[in-house]
Amino acid sequence: MSIQQVAKNAAVAPSTVSRYLNGTLTLKGETKDRVDAALESTGYVHRPRAKRTPPKRRPIVGIIVPELTNPYFAVLAEEIIAAADQQSLSTVIFSATNLPGNERQYVELTQRLGLDGLLYLGTTFRNEALDEAIRSQFPLVVVDEPQESELETHTVFQDDYSGAFQAVSYLVAQGHRDIGFIAGSNMRTTQDRLRAYTDVLRQNGIDPDQQFRGLGSFTEEYGATVLAQIMASERRPTAVFVASDIIAVGLIVSASSMRIRIPTDLSVVGYDDIPAAHHLTPPLTTVRSPLPEMARAAVDVLIEAMNHPEMPARHVLVPVGMVIRDSATVVAQPMAQVAPA
Repeated sequence: MSIQQVAKNAAVAPSTVSRYLNGTLTLKGETKDRVDAALESTGYVHRPRAKRTPPKRRPIVGIIVPELTNPYFAVLAEEIIAAADQQSLSTVIFSATNLPGNERQYVELTQRLGLDGLLYLGTTFRNEALDEAIRSQFPLVVVDEPQESELETHTVFQDDYSGAFQAVSYLVAQGHRDIGFIAGSNMRTTQDRLRAYTDVLRQNGIDPDQQFRGLGSFTEEYGATVLAQIMASERRPTAVFVASDIIAVGLIVSASSMRIRIPTDLSVVGYDDIPAAHHLTPPLTTVRSPLPEMARAAVDVLIEAMNHPEMPARHVLVPVGMVIRDSATVVAQPMAQVAPA
């Protein structure tokens, strides 16, 4: 009889049973009763190795990211790896290449491989494999993007609503009344940023339904495309809040070829403060995503979950702030019609 069968009967992760039997994890209450009952019913006999004490193994945790070509996720993954190493954790990273099926498979794989925990940075609304892992008390933390689930688990998010509220309020303070909203796919974080955008406009007597709105993909290519849409729109905004820096990069880079002056003709505020943001011409005013702080918080919560499987779900909300550069300024006269190059 294998330890995997014991774990299945007890509805826990195999690593939980292994650490319990090896004396490195203390179980209590219902979880301990289930594991003890599963050991007895399966007849599993734990035979610890004798004669030599093996070197202490560093716990290994998985990191699932949507992609590594997007600098936001690449930097966040690097920050998590560094934070984990400081806590004597080894890491294995899985890139889902933006395929929901891969996200599900990798959640299952982390458990089959016997990893000790998981930091999940998924972009799908719902991941059934994640629900199963939560039910089995596999130690995991959902980072950055909320998931739709009836089950509670540990989370570490940045304050998306506050960040977007600050960004749009800044544009309003600069005198802008026609402020567009641009974002990638309609994820939960995008919804929070859109809600803040809408609230700021309404609080300042501006009808959000009359503003330019663009929703596409988190790519530089979409940034170039949406700028062309802005120029062709009937009511051109004097400013845009771009809820992702990678899109803002494409927008600003393509502006010069379209003879659009940033920020004179169009003020731009982004979100994330990716490395490229301050290399643009002009440098991008943006909301700084607190990636090092999120990474450290996520690793800390995961270690707690690994050591105390039955602890209540912890929810950490990391504050954000703006970085003021040169891509947004006080409102000027509406843009003149620009003829195609």
